[in-house]
Amino acid sequence: MFKFSGDLLASKSWMNRALILQSWNPAISIQGSSLADDVVRLQKSLIDWRNGQTTFDAGHGGTTFRFLAVRLSREPGRYFIKASPALIKRPQKDLIDFLESVGVRSYLKSDGLDIHSDGWRNTGLPIFVNTENSSQFISAVLLSSINLPFRLVLQLSNHVISESYLQMTLALLRQVGVDIHVDNHTLTLPAGLKAESTVLKTELDVSSAFSLICAAVIGGDVTITNWSVNSSQPDLVFLKIFDQMQINYQISGSQFVIKKQSSFIGTEFNIGDSPDLFPVLCVLSAFAQTPSRFFGAPHLKYKESDRLEKTSELLQLCGIEHEVLEDGMIIQPFTGERPKESITFDPADDHRMAMAAALLKLGHYPIDIRHPEVVQKSYPDFFKHINLTAAAL
Repeated sequence: MFKFSGDLLASKSWMNRALILQSWNPAISIQGSSLADDVVRLQKSLIDWRNGQTTFDAGHGGTTFRFLAVRLSREPGRYFIKASPALIKRPQKDLIDFLESVGVRSYLKSDGLDIHSDGWRNTGLPIFVNTENSSQFISAVLLSSINLPFRLVLQLSNHVISESYLQMTLALLRQVGVDIHVDNHTLTLPAGLKAESTVLKTELDVSSAFSLICAAVIGGDVTITNWSVNSSQPDLVFLKIFDQMQINYQISGSQFVIKKQSSFIGTEFNIGDSPDLFPVLCVLSAFAQTPSRFFGAPHLKYKESDRLEKTSELLQLCGIEHEVLEDGMIIQPFTGERPKESITFDPADDHRMAMAAALLKLGHYPIDIRHPEVVQKSYPDFFKHINLTAAAL
């Protein structure tokens, strides 16, 4: 059993959006901080850019890479953004296509993205932004449309993957006085949008909190002292999932409390808007009393790893019966004996997969987690908070 009580760091998704907005108006104050690698890299890159540097390093960060690329493309110059091979292999064509549509030349290489920009060109025509693979591209465009000297009309796909993350972007823009007209799948941005000076108050990272909370369900006692029930983050939907699974928790003001659960049931849920929950949620479901089915997220294969494949690998190593679907997974409760021999699992540079494996370790599966340091991407203190030392991993 482990015990945790305290504050969690700010959402990296929220912070990266706020940092791009602050780059347009330094008088925007951000209250809160994050030590997540994705946020640290974007923050450093923006400082380096202001100091005249032209080469940056996004590491494994999808929002870091995409948000920074579009922001830099607004400014005339030549830039290079380094990125991990895994990140380069994720869908990036939609980014290249958008940059081309506004007259920016960009070249995707094995180690990053080369950008040659004279600033955005006004074509006078609606610009298509594909949202079938990720909503990060349209969020990147909106965040970097401040101070644009011409009217911009954006046409989205009929389907927006993880649309709730787009809604988070729109909500943050409204907080700095930018209200974008949305008509079905068309977004209209007038010329000369300004980011007003204001104070942006961070929210805790719900995705990280979810991993800690699920760890408590398996074997802990957790009190989070900076909870925000009105969070704009899509992963807050886990509360609905927990209600369906009959997992007990308490929220009182800014405090969230959960303890180890003696029993809970499986459920069915569309996680299309919250794919970051998937690996940990699947592992949690193996401890339930009835089967679970999670669906609606074919884009899981395009995350830091192919999360359908890696989650299946993890469950298979532990002898947990499951069925991989095109857009999710069916997980059966584990009723057999724990494996007796040590299991080695490589999360393949995916922080969520390392967290999912940690839950199984808390559940007394003999797992050796390779490269546990990958949690630096979003939640550096995760293993410390669940009391798993380096020696235990």
